[in-house]
Amino acid sequence: MAKGKNIIITGGAGFIGSRICERLVGNNTVTIYDNFKRDALRFTALRKNKNLRIIEGDVLDGAKLEDAMCGADIVIHCAAVAGIYSVGVNAGQTIKVNFLGLYNALESAVRKNVKLFMDFSTSEVYGPFVFRGKESDSTTLGPVGEKRWIYAVSKLAGEHLAHTYSEEHGLGVVTIRPFNIYGPGQVGDGAVKEMVTKALRGAPITVYNDGTQIRAWCYIDDFIDAVIAALEEKRAVGEVINIGNPREAVTVLQLAEEIRRRTGLQPDILFREHPGPEVQMRIPDIGKAGKLLGFSPRVSLGEGLDRSIAWYNKHLEQI
Repeated sequence: MAKGKNIIITGGAGFIGSRICERLVGNNTVTIYDNFKRDALRFTALRKNKNLRIIEGDVLDGAKLEDAMCGADIVIHCAAVAGIYSVGVNAGQTIKVNFLGLYNALESAVRKNVKLFMDFSTSEVYGPFVFRGKESDSTTLGPVGEKRWIYAVSKLAGEHLAHTYSEEHGLGVVTIRPFNIYGPGQVGDGAVKEMVTKALRGAPITVYNDGTQIRAWCYIDDFIDAVIAALEEKRAVGEVINIGNPREAVTVLQLAEEIRRRTGLQPDILFREHPGPEVQMRIPDIGKAGKLLGFSPRVSLGEGLDRSIAWYNKHLEQI
């Protein structure tokens, strides 16, 4: 665990950023830089922590972002337009935030002599079908004009950009590719969040197409364990690392049925045609994470769903 460091987390008020902050703020000085369009911070006690500084700002504001990085040892770049449905609303803004925002963060990090830069990519870079996808595998993206792939393109381009900064400027870069992370505190797009909150409100659960699409679900605590380990492991620098839980792979319909059972509410399942291209299978190979980070996810899908349902039930009026 990092100690005595000055750490800035862009997008630190979001689902993943706020959970990273919770793990680091006890032994480090942490700055959250966020525009608060997705605010998971309000469900935590972080604002009361004397080691935390909060700056409201946008990663497209390069000057303000650079000022925020003064004295930083580590930058954890979570800020992004994330989720394929959010992307569809404003595709142009997605590219700007995800690519130009990363460019601003990298430029600022180099000018402020930051030692370590962690960037978050996406499993979407593997395309519409990936079974035990390895980081060394080719990335596959869909055709131009399909909005779904704009998110993946912006993130993949960001990966290449970040690693050029490693080569050309000596910036230590680690890239994380998350695979279907879920759990308490998720306030943006997410199948588990959408299904659970609809079930708790007595609304039908939406399942796209026939529900046979397969996803591997990784609980947030396991994911954060891997992120913290990557910050500490020198061998992770310069690497791209998958983080997910291939053991917890189910169809989308099975996920919906499990949520119905665990909530005990038995909402209807509403089948709809997916509004665009769909990913049929997404299961990671996490061998590199195991070797480099000692990562082995521990939370089963059933346990993770129970924890998530309890959290959403408690906070349902605020979501």
